[in-house]
Amino acid sequence: MRESLPQEIELKLEIDPETLPRLRRMGVFRREGVGRARTTTLHSVYFDTPELSLRREGVALRVRREGRGYVQTVKTADAGRAGLFSRGEWECPVPDAHPHLEAIPDAAVRARLARCVEGSELGPMVETTVRRTHRLVVREQARIRCDLDVGEVRTPKSTARICELELELVEGDPRHLYELALELQVAVPLRPASVGKAERGFALLTGEAPAPLRARRPQLHPDDSLDAALAAIFQSGLEQLAGNETPAWLGVDPEGVHQLRVGVRRLRSAFSLLRAYLPPEHTDPLREELRWLGRALGPARDMDVFLEERLDPIVALYPTEPALKRLHESARELRARAYDDVRRALESPRYPALVLQLGAFVASRRWRDQPLSPESARLFGPARDVAGPLLARRRRKVMRLGRHLAQRSTEERHALRIVLKKLRYATEFFGGLYPDAHAERTHRRLGRLQDELGHLNDREVARELLDRILTHLGAEAGAAQQRSAGFVEGWSAHIGSRVETRLLERWKRFARTQAFWKA
Repeated sequence: MRESLPQEIELKLEIDPETLPRLRRMGVFRREGVGRARTTTLHSVYFDTPELSLRREGVALRVRREGRGYVQTVKTADAGRAGLFSRGEWECPVPDAHPHLEAIPDAAVRARLARCVEGSELGPMVETTVRRTHRLVVREQARIRCDLDVGEVRTPKSTARICELELELVEGDPRHLYELALELQVAVPLRPASVGKAERGFALLTGEAPAPLRARRPQLHPDDSLDAALAAIFQSGLEQLAGNETPAWLGVDPEGVHQLRVGVRRLRSAFSLLRAYLPPEHTDPLREELRWLGRALGPARDMDVFLEERLDPIVALYPTEPALKRLHESARELRARAYDDVRRALESPRYPALVLQLGAFVASRRWRDQPLSPESARLFGPARDVAGPLLARRRRKVMRLGRHLAQRSTEERHALRIVLKKLRYATEFFGGLYPDAHAERTHRRLGRLQDELGHLNDREVARELLDRILTHLGAEAGAAQQRSAGFVEGWSAHIGSRVETRLLERWKRFARTQAFWKA
């Protein structure tokens, strides 16, 4: 049986301080607010070991002054069901401003923190002081706590301003939480924040930029229903999307854009794979917005790969070749433009609206909102009854396109790469339903095969990008630059020829792999 955790379901929304007066005047607080707004000052201290052991474990330990007393809070981001907007939370009163692990009410959580702290001492690492304006909003049967926090987060090294709105579901359907957020977002620019005050403080303390977030495989069990599987699959995609917004915007690590793009593709693939069991009136708008975001990310990712795997290594070998150097500069200029486009997309109102709409879709399980049919009835049946046929259908398509792979054209191999990627995502989505080594082996071999096909596709993309770079150079693109571009293209073709042998071997291994869903 799954462990049941006390769950906090909340949205953290960042606000431009200049828009605060407009937010406070919004009619929803007059129409649906209960009682008068109350403002208090909250001082919180977050504790950790000198090695930041709790932070590495995804645990936040806080002691907050409330009135004349103190409240200790432990928050965890557990791998089971926690995600972007929900997490485990345990609160208890403590006698003073210091942590008291023995007071944590849950024995398993006490043991977890004890293991983290063992051999070290807890000390104050991050402090926050905010003026919190509290209001309760009631709509239909839902009660939503609205807390507007304005203040600052401090560490021994730095200070940052806090201006955010927290919407916490006290009771009722989570869809009301998201509907309220979307209603506010139309009038006041709000951005979902995937990290809390503690994480912001620790980032200031360490000076580390947020790391790109790889996909977390949906945590499934063999007896899960399709309804439970959908929740885990879409939650995993939502986490990856939101967790890579800041790394992609910063552009420090190319993995930021890459993992954000992977998150978009995983979600699109899930909508496509499971479309027979999803109501189109809820999913079609989401699919369209994901397509928009994917198009905005594509040029930056293509240029990252081209520079990292093609152009940068050649320039490192011939650093004094002026025509090659100018080609490299032009490519970096185009990359900078592509990242500007990424930032414009992430800063536009469409992106936060997409994240909130996806959150509403997942939290309220809107796939249930459809007429009764043979397909919708399967939502509450075993997920394995649906997963097996879906996996088999995608594998048959892969095997058909991969037949006689050595003789396949570039276009046919590109088509194979696309369906192979979709099969890999599908095995990732449903692999947890089949606790067998064959599922992991299939996923691993699919990944290696996809990588080799990706290298060949990069060769074709490189040709297109070289043409774009020469066009960007305009009148500068003389004979020397043309020769340098030809040299880069030849180098790319050479890399592709080495991939060919590995590709055919990888294909043979995959073709022999047992279909784990039949075991």
